[in-house]
Amino acid sequence: MIITKEEIQTRLPSRKNTVTDEVVDIINRAATEPEFQGESLLQTAAIYENVMVRNKASIKDYLNAIRFCAYLITMDDNYTEAYKKVFGDRDFVKERMHLPTDDTRYKELTSAASRYRNTSKLVTEILTLSQAPLDLMFMGARYKAIGVLADIMENGRFDRDKINAAKELLAATKGAEKMQLDIGIGTTDKAINLQEQLNQQIAQLVANQQLMLQTGANIDEVQKVGININYVDAEVEEVPDGQN
Repeated sequence: MIITKEEIQTRLPSRKNTVTDEVVDIINRAATEPEFQGESLLQTAAIYENVMVRNKASIKDYLNAIRFCAYLITMDDNYTEAYKKVFGDRDFVKERMHLPTDDTRYKELTSAASRYRNTSKLVTEILTLSQAPLDLMFMGARYKAIGVLADIMENGRFDRDKINAAKELLAATKGAEKMQLDIGIGTTDKAINLQEQLNQQIAQLVANQQLMLQTGANIDEVQKVGININYVDAEVEEVPDGQN
């Protein structure tokens, strides 16, 4: 079935005035590729249309990004092969794609493919969206299914149906078997270590003061306190006389 320009304009309204014959050809050629048998290129483009709009991309660039992502998945993340398949009509690619892989010019092609894979915003966003967990993508459908079960449980024609629906509803809405809640209350290990250092220094200070008093030291000298605390490179030190 050939897709027309009008169909594309209808499915991609944000770019309906920029649909060219080349765009039509890209979409129709993709229809014969295995990557787009389940979901056509146009269907995929319609699903992620906001990506194109957000990045202010042309339809052609957008379609090429989708194709690249599709090939990337089926080719086990071989970005060079995916790049060659998408851009094989470009002179840069044609001149290098059949060279030995250890050839300098082939490595230039590999580098270009790698840059496209890692720096193209279209590619990265499409890959991110396409790989979203199915449980998130179908969350709305899940809630609808739960609603159906609840309705059957309440309004089912037969008791057997009500009982089965109730069982399924309990299973579908059952919480996690085990939930680990880790809450830290109180001082941290770092704070405890700091307090231990302080206590040790105070204990040593008291012992030194007692010794100084026993040896007849002046009370003013004995009362001087010098405690160093190693915490984020900060120190609390005795201030020499005359500098207060």
